[in-house]
Amino acid sequence: MAFKETKGNKTIEALVAPAPGGMFKGVVKVSTQRGEQVFVQTIGKGCGRPVKSEQAALELAEREARRLIG
Repeated sequence: MAFKETKGNKTIEALVAPAPGGMFKGVVKVSTQRGEQVFVQTIGKGCGRPVKSEQAALELAEREARRLIG
């Protein structure tokens, strides 16, 4: 994980997940806290297509995570 930031009650993390064909896909994990409950949502949309290296997938996910927290 290269990116994790909290703003208010929202925490956003950029992660890498395996994709079919030995490829990797960037994903963004959004955790929102309301009262004592924590809602977690994993978003793959906006993080680009599957790529061959973990580093490239992480860069795409980090870019999307920074856009979401902005």
